[in-house]
Amino acid sequence: MADASTGPLMNQPTLVDRAPLSFSLLSLSRTFHSYGSEMLLKLGLYPGQELILMRLFDRDEQIQTALQTSIGLDHSTVSRSIRRMEDAGLVTRRPADHDKRAMVVSLTDAGRAMHPRLVELWGTLEATLTDGLSDGERTTLLKTIGALDQSVTSARRRSKT
Repeated sequence: MADASTGPLMNQPTLVDRAPLSFSLLSLSRTFHSYGSEMLLKLGLYPGQELILMRLFDRDEQIQTALQTSIGLDHSTVSRSIRRMEDAGLVTRRPADHDKRAMVVSLTDAGRAMHPRLVELWGTLEATLTDGLSDGERTTLLKTIGALDQSVTSARRRSKT
């Protein structure tokens, strides 16, 4: 990791001295998200739409609320994304047979054709992120990120009670 005089933390606010790991993770997250977003836009997708497609690649014809829950985004965001994807010809929606209020989201042929392009995109992102890391460092990083995620998730749960 870069020290305060070099690298990405060089221009950090002085308050960050109290939370350098938090600042570094936030900085990495923003940079990585921006890079991924640029790549998605080149495919004609908005960020978040790839998550919907990936869930549909795993299991096509899902109820919209199930997609929303599995992705962890709010209803309006998922609804807007699916509407855009429908306009772009990537998915279709129809009322569910068992409940006409529920909408079933399905891939179109154009949506299915996105699969290899998204596989390539995620491979590029992964290679970019882990370039220069050994297999052991990758494994340790993955475990560390999992532990950090669990810590933040637990803190959020405690703060809600």
